[in-house]
Amino acid sequence: MHLPIKTALLLVASLVQAHPRPNHQNKAVYVLRNTAENAVIGLPVSPNGILGEGIVTLTGGRGGTAVTSDQEPSGPDALFSQAPLTVAGEYVFAVNPGSNTLSMLKANHHNPAVLTLVGEPIPIPGEFPVTVAASPKNKLACVGTTGRKAGISCASFTEHGLDMMDALRPYNLNQTTPPSGPPNGIAHTFFSADESQLFTTVKGTPGADIGFFSVFPVRGSDACASGKKSATLARHDIRSSFNGTNLLFGSAIVPSSSHIFVTDPTFGVAVLDVNENTHKTKLLSRVPIPGQMALCWASYSAARRTVFVSDGALNRLVELNATDASIVSVVHLPNQDPSHIDIQAAGDYVYALSPGNGTTEASIAVYDTMEMKQIQHVSLKSNGGDKNAVGVAYLEL
Repeated sequence: MHLPIKTALLLVASLVQAHPRPNHQNKAVYVLRNTAENAVIGLPVSPNGILGEGIVTLTGGRGGTAVTSDQEPSGPDALFSQAPLTVAGEYVFAVNPGSNTLSMLKANHHNPAVLTLVGEPIPIPGEFPVTVAASPKNKLACVGTTGRKAGISCASFTEHGLDMMDALRPYNLNQTTPPSGPPNGIAHTFFSADESQLFTTVKGTPGADIGFFSVFPVRGSDACASGKKSATLARHDIRSSFNGTNLLFGSAIVPSSSHIFVTDPTFGVAVLDVNENTHKTKLLSRVPIPGQMALCWASYSAARRTVFVSDGALNRLVELNATDASIVSVVHLPNQDPSHIDIQAAGDYVYALSPGNGTTEASIAVYDTMEMKQIQHVSLKSNGGDKNAVGVAYLEL
């Protein structure tokens, strides 16, 4: 039987109304709760950048806090680091500083704010992990530990979970567990844009050590990409130090270049250049940021083609030209946050985490970089977020 075209169209329309297509979310922002029972807070991201209700997934490990020079817990800014959680493809990797383990979680394709723990958290040979990098190309996750046993260790991963961590590549920091800071410690470990190198910023100690920028080449990267064998990290790194810097902290890679913006709260931002053949790093420029007090976190905005940096002592974002680090804008956010601990630029937006200070609540400010205004301020209190919360990561499926 053949229906008239008009009747057939009406029938299709009625079926669509009766069975509408699911409104899938394909973006999420994550924060590491970093509490005794550690967890990742996932928040769905709508097309207009607005965050939805948070969903908590336990990591199976314990959070932890570093200590200040007077041995008090350091929260807010509990880990003195950038990227205690990161994403690679559909996976989220999170450190557990209190149990010296790394967790791998998988995002739900209908709503990536919903995570599922993949396998069990794996032990790390170092002590007090604070930063993690993951390479989809190399199927490799690398962790920076900054306690008594400080250094870099890595594990391969598959859809079934993480393999065993390899032996620690030590940094002789002469630290304690938990570490004291912010000086003298690993701040940020991350892969290069082509995933052929692992970079790590290591903070010095004012008046004693200026710290260094560490580069580990990845071995077997091309073979891993072709599925022939697993990639591994070289056992030895190439280290570079720069006069006029002291506390190299958070970093942002500038795409289609060899340049890296690295914050340093002793003055502002250092622009570095890494030679992909020799793996040596040179300082291109040292750019003071007026008024900064604890400039520590950085993220590249593809939409603006600029770099945003945040301050651990000020409620503001500073936007920098991605070529020469000159100031493009200074954003004073209209909320009561004391400061922001880690940020993530994604699409037209910047997501800035404030753990609060014990009086103000842990929250995320959403800043629209095109409209140049805050469009949302979300409390994390109902998700168990407090002054120990750290890290911001973004995933889009």
